[in-house]
Formats: sequence, C-alpha cells, structure tokens
Amino acid sequence: MPKLYLRMLTDATPIPDEEGFDLRVAWLVSENDGSIRGHGVTDHRGLQDVADPNVEWLQDPLNTIIFVPAHFVLQIACEVPGRSTLQIRRALPFAVEEYVAQDIESMAIAHGPIKAGSPIQCTIIAREQMENWLECLSSVGVKAGFLINDSELLPSSASSGCLLFEENTVLVAHMTQAAVIDRSNLGLALAGLDIDHVTVVGGELTDIEAGQAKNKLEAETIELDESGVLGYLASQFRDAAVGGTFINILQGEYQADRARSQAFSRWQSVIGLAAIWLVIAFLSMVAQGYWAEGQTEQLEVDSFAFYKEVFPRESQPVSVDQLRRRMASKLGKKSTGGSESAFVGLVSQFANVLDPTHLVSSISYAEQRRELNVEVLLKDYDEIDSLKDKLASSWVIMEPTNAEQEDNQVRSRMKLRYAD
Repeated sequence: MPKLYLRMLTDATPIPDEEGFDLRVAWLVSENDGSIRGHGVTDHRGLQDVADPNVEWLQDPLNTIIFVPAHFVLQIACEVPGRSTLQIRRALPFAVEEYVAQDIESMAIAHGPIKAGSPIQCTIIAREQMENWLECLSSVGVKAGFLINDSELLPSSASSGCLLFEENTVLVAHMTQAAVIDRSNLGLALAGLDIDHVTVVGGELTDIEAGQAKNKLEAETIELDESGVLGYLASQFRDAAVGGTFINILQGEYQADRARSQAFSRWQSVIGLAAIWLVIAFLSMVAQGYWAEGQTEQLEVDSFAFYKEVFPRESQPVSVDQLRRRMASKLGKKSTGGSESAFVGLVSQFANVLDPTHLVSSISYAEQRRELNVEVLLKDYDEIDSLKDKLASSWVIMEPTNAEQEDNQVRSRMKLRYAD
C-alpha cells in the first residue's frame, strides 16, 4: 500500500479562539515500489488536503509514518536494575529521570528491546509536544502508526557515522548519539568522534573540516533529490522497517489501534457464527446451572427429612455443614472426609469469603496435612483478620504465614485447614 510520510518541522501549537494549529510539516506520499506520488511542505490547513481520511489505505495507522527532528527528542542508553522485563520497565522512569531537566511525569519514554543486564535504548520526548502533534493529525482524521527520531534512520556503526546537512545546521549521528549543530562547529564535532568512515547526506565536507577529524576519514557522499531530507528518510525507513532497527515512540497508551485487516474481514462471518454458538453454549450452561441448583435444594430438603426420620429425638441441624458433620460423626468419620473432599471443601469455604476485588495469585494443597496454601492480594492488612473471622465461623482455621505491602495492595500467604 502507499505510505504517507510526515516530518514535523515545528511544534503544533493550538491557535487561540480558532479550530486549528500553527504548524509547518513536510509531507511525502510514496507508492508500493518506492516511487514518489507527491511531496512538499504545508501547514495544518494544507494537511487536510494531503491526508484525506476517506482514502482506504490511510485508515490503517501503519501507513502513516512521522519523523521527528533530533532536536525535539533526547536519545540515551541506560542500565536499569531488575531481573524481569516487568521490573525493568517499572524502574525505567526512575533510571532516566537524572537525564532530563523537566518533571519526568511530563515526558514520554519509549524504549527498545529490554534484556536484563544490557543497556536499554530510550527515546524521551515531551508529552505535550507529542500529544499536540497527534491531536493535530487527528483533527484531519489521520492516525499515525509510527513516530520516529530521524537520527535513528541514519547509517552508522562503531567505526562510522553520518552527517545530514540541512540549511545552516548538520545532524551528526554515531551509534546511539546524535546532535544538531551549526555548520561552523562541524570540525570540532568530528574531532570528538572515533570513526574512520562517514556518510555525508545532502552536503559536502570541506578539506578543513575533514582535516580536523580525529582519524583520517573516508567520506561517502549522498546527494538528495527534489524530495529532500524527507525523501531520504522515507527510503531509509523502508530498509529499516524490515529489521526494526528503530524505536517507535508510539508505545503504551499512544499506540494506535490498527485497522481491521482484509483477513479479518474474510473471517468475520465465521467469527460471527462461532460467537452465536458460544452464546448458545453459555445459555445452555446457565440452564443446566439452574437445573442443578434446583436438584441441590431438593437433595438438601430430603437430607434434612432423612436425618429427622432416623434421629427424631435429637435437635435438628440448622445448616448443611452442620448436617454433614453430624452424619460423618454418626458414621464414625472425620468431618473433613477424604483428602479430595477436604480440598474441595476448603477451596469452597475460601471462595465464599472472598470479595470480587481480591485476586488469588496461587493455590496448592498438602494432601498429607490436609492443608490448603493460598496467596492472595488484599486491599489492606485489616482484611486478613476479617477473612480469618469469617472462615472460623465455618470451622476453618486460617494461619497467615506472610504479608507484605505491594503497590497499593497487600500480598498475603496463608494456610487453611479444618478444625479437629
């Protein structure tokens, strides 16, 4: 499908008392084969003509790619402690906080692959700035699937760098480092890089600048066509998209929902039919549940009648649990029965006292001790005593073995067994 490429040249500033944004943006539309359908520079009003949301291929966010000039973002690599991906992701904002001057809550942090013990590549951008860009696009009916720091698309390696010339500035990129500098400072920048090869895009190194480099430089010059910097970045994106060598800043809450694929459309009728059968199966299960509930109630009535008939002179039990214990006692068995019934009984009693807000993390059963071990997330420590009191009324003894604060909840481990 065709692709729409945008490069944000300025902030998207909402215009007071008007429905619009103050914005300059470069745009380019390319065909499947990479040929260019059109390109130019426009504002928010002109963007409405370029990005027509009624065009089918623009309805898929993955066909809209935004490039962000390097001076709008901060790119760093940092080491974050943690043994799991979840732990590292939670600790990431605290690790990068020292690199930014603003409140970390006002910044959006996008990261590359997370691997314990390895530095994590991060791209940091102001939330307000990014959200204004996305809102500006949304106002013309377009959602972007990619937001990329343009320096990440420039070719570089441990021994090579890239220089992107644009008007009176130069974007210097080497590995994970990038900076936009004035042309007059280019020689000093090259003197600080330990490279022996440089790709020069849209410009040319002077002999004086090349002579100031730390090593003898082998320069490869790439001339830009009429599509300019954006055309070059678009071609680099097509190559990088295969290997995914860049960080998409649209992560987490900013990730766009992809439009339904053609494959989904083909299977939509099948999925609809399957959903109907699931509804029928669910209704059948509900009906069976009501039937089983009725049978259970009738059995309970019959059981109480049987006990009264066999033991007419004794006080009558007031609950099913009391009836079960008395019958087990009459038969010379423990009230908990076998290990299987003890497990089912303990699980049932524990489930009866839980609230919908409680979350059971793990459950296990020690058969020899007839003991149920559970780990559950509670709202606070007081709920541990509440559960203990509720279970005691059902002849279940609960012994908390551990309780610790976790975020806004309490993780408690406890043992349950029937009273002797």
